[in-house]
Amino acid sequence: MSQWKVALLVILALAAGIGAGYLGWGATVAKLAPEVRTLTEEVERLRRELDARDSGANAGLQLWEGIGVVRAIYPQLLMITHDEIPGLQPARTTGFRTANGLSAKVGDSIRFVIEGTAAHNSVIVAIETL
Repeated sequence: MSQWKVALLVILALAAGIGAGYLGWGATVAKLAPEVRTLTEEVERLRRELDARDSGANAGLQLWEGIGVVRAIYPQLLMITHDEIPGLQPARTTGFRTANGLSAKVGDSIRFVIEGTAAHNSVIVAIETL
């Protein structure tokens, strides 16, 4: 068989393989389309829920009280080893943002009040040294 016939057969085989792959990909996309559509709708629903929740400026704000020991102080952040804060966190060491004007020293035992939402944006709004 001459070289040009071999080259032609290779080209035809590649074209057939690419064509079959393209058709197979199209069938896979068609099968996945309803699932992708469902997931897209779910993402949009969740996005609308988040937007609705966040649009009510102070909607959903809660207060929690905790007791703990200040472990480290950073600008606008206190690292506190605290007891369980019911409804917010188990006992552990956590970094909390602080409102302006609040102060404590490393090693202080404190009672503190956190304002925010359970999910995010929590800030210590009051501190009392024990």
